[in-house]
Amino acid sequence: MKYGLIYYKNTENLGDDILSYAGKQFLPQVDYYIDRENMDLFLPEEKEYVAAILNGWYIHYSYTFPPSPYLIPFFTGAYFNRDTLIYGDYSYLDEYAVDYMKKFAPIGCRDQHTADVLNEKGIESYFSGCLTLTLRKFQDVEPNHAVILTDVSERIIKHIENLLNGKPVISWTHRFTKEEKGWDSWEKREERLEKYLRAYQGADLVVTTRLHCALPCIALGTPVILIVNRNDDYHNRIESFSGFCACFSEEELLGGLADSMLVNYPNNQTPHQLVEEMKKGVNQFIADMSSHPQDIARLPEISLYREMYMERGNSMRRALETLLVKQDIMVHNFACERQKDMEMMESVMALAKKVADKI
Repeated sequence: MKYGLIYYKNTENLGDDILSYAGKQFLPQVDYYIDRENMDLFLPEEKEYVAAILNGWYIHYSYTFPPSPYLIPFFTGAYFNRDTLIYGDYSYLDEYAVDYMKKFAPIGCRDQHTADVLNEKGIESYFSGCLTLTLRKFQDVEPNHAVILTDVSERIIKHIENLLNGKPVISWTHRFTKEEKGWDSWEKREERLEKYLRAYQGADLVVTTRLHCALPCIALGTPVILIVNRNDDYHNRIESFSGFCACFSEEELLGGLADSMLVNYPNNQTPHQLVEEMKKGVNQFIADMSSHPQDIARLPEISLYREMYMERGNSMRRALETLLVKQDIMVHNFACERQKDMEMMESVMALAKKVADKI
């Protein structure tokens, strides 16, 4: 059996790479690196099945789902996002997508909200947790005794620096630069993310707004405080993990409610049973795939799939990309015209006030 690593080739967020890294630790080997946003265009070198762990965030371009027929997916820690480009909801999970996912059910979902959405569509699903909770500790990390702040506001940085008064504080981001975003080598990306993970493991405390900073810290045994906004995104995506570590809003932290934890470091609540169930599920999938019968007669010929789906699909992609670009231009132009109208109205009102003052 061949194995593929699902990764987001053009991500600007280190968290996406950490998700792929968490899946990679279970694979016997990586034969293919498969772009998350183009899973439907995946073609193996020859007509064969390729097993893959789908434990990430799906998906920016909803028209690329379901994946290629050559992939055998194992869904665990999967998050399905509401489509924002075309539908505005979960309608892209139509009858075809639902039938596809039913073949590989039950679907392990990263959060309870995703499980509820899929169950409502008749897809057997459950809250599996996030695979980043299964990350293994490094054996050669020395304590750096720092407090690491990842993607927090300047106000939080200043508050913590003043409170800790001289303790080493490291502030950095999971957001890539344009140059870093263009890295094609997984090896370079893995080297970069391991630098972050090692630092997190050696830290005394981590404070972050990033879920995929907080969950790896729980796995690595590092006290963590997660900064949250208790909005729809929190209830849909983050609340399922709120009992695993300390959570505060920015206002609560700035108001001093987290000060005692910033000094005396909170204890994480590692969900050991959830972690063991995830490991068991993935390891069973790998064991099953090692003896999976290669019934390749059911697979389309590569040349036929390339011609009938990929070439036609690329035409559709170009049309959609053109439409989306035009839509962005229209929205931008509308915003500019509205700004001009507002400025003109302000000028008229100012002139009218001057006239009224003179009268």
